[in-house]
Amino acid sequence: MATSAAEHVDVEPVSAAAVRSLLEPRHPPCLSLFLPTHRNVPDNRVDRPAYRHLVEALELALSMSKPRDEIERLLAPFRLLADDVGFWEHARDGLAVFGSDGRARVFLLQRPVVPLAVVTRRFHTMPLVRAVMACDRFNVLALTSRSARVFEGTAWHDPRGTTVDVLDPVPLVPLPGRPALADLTRGDVIDEETFEPHRVQRGMGPAGLGTSGVVHGGFGAKRDDIDADTEIFLRHVDGCVRDQVSRRSDLPLVLVAGARLAATFRGLSTNELLIDEPVVKDPHLLADRELAADVATVFRRVHLDRIGRELRAFRQARDRGLAASDLADIARASVAGQVATLLVEADRFEAGRFDRDTGAIELDGEPPPDLSRTGDRAAVRADDLFGAVAETVLMHGGDVLALARNDMPTETGVAAIYRYA
Repeated sequence: MATSAAEHVDVEPVSAAAVRSLLEPRHPPCLSLFLPTHRNVPDNRVDRPAYRHLVEALELALSMSKPRDEIERLLAPFRLLADDVGFWEHARDGLAVFGSDGRARVFLLQRPVVPLAVVTRRFHTMPLVRAVMACDRFNVLALTSRSARVFEGTAWHDPRGTTVDVLDPVPLVPLPGRPALADLTRGDVIDEETFEPHRVQRGMGPAGLGTSGVVHGGFGAKRDDIDADTEIFLRHVDGCVRDQVSRRSDLPLVLVAGARLAATFRGLSTNELLIDEPVVKDPHLLADRELAADVATVFRRVHLDRIGRELRAFRQARDRGLAASDLADIARASVAGQVATLLVEADRFEAGRFDRDTGAIELDGEPPPDLSRTGDRAAVRADDLFGAVAETVLMHGGDVLALARNDMPTETGVAAIYRYA
């Protein structure tokens, strides 16, 4: 296997925090690459050649102004990723790579993107912003008393219901210094001795001279030991998922577990993104499609509840004069940091130009027919105005959410809740 890109490339979850960090000022040039990818053979055989072609486009763009040694330094992590066979065997539906100063950040996407490679003074994050805006992404924790697995999923909504096509595994690091695992087990975090039956902890004796240690036999019940070990394991799982997954992805977490275990876990969890309604089934008894279908049913209710909350919040803000639906007004408010929440019609493209200093916009007619060109500037000569405003809202710490056309509270395709008038 070729040299792994792991030392040079960080693969991380798509999140608003990630976009905000990409928008921070940095020393140019900034390299942005997007590629639709495939999960299975033989379709995925075209992914690496297509990726290399886009890297060549980056190289051509850099050659216009940079010496050869600087070009090689900037492209080193991109080339390492191209040679990482294991990485390409676990592709999803889309890939985004951002590089600067000889390092790169990689995002695996559950929806395809238009192929694009650009070298600019700031990262071209619009496709990633679109992914962040979607309110149909979530994490799943499949839990038993002895193992835990985490997944990322994307729900697809239509009038007939909600479907989840695939759940992608999210590895967890059981303990510092250990490798990431797809399945976290009790044996990874609890010493095997704790599985011995009838264990009791000897405390201090009447004279205060008791010896501390584990003894077997005694008066402890095996069932009590299993419950104690289970609680230790559940607390560890909760901490791992909270710190390694939820705080990075900021996605709702759906729990799949048996009734007793689900109640115990929810009672001790400190994860604010854990939703109230679990899937009360043993995940070991569910095939992949069954697990996805059960999660989809629960997440549809979560999805509808969130839309309802956002629409109520918009109506209340509008009644107080703290909401807007005009794109020009929202654009100016976004650069001033006034937008707390932005609702955008999903998949709607409004071509134009956006002044990121003043917030002024200029509509530019029809969107460009071809977004796949490569070179020393973005193929899109005009901004995706909805995406540009959403990017600005994120940069100022606001939230963005893409809704279906029928769910939008306005006809303009945008709706904003202001922090202040």
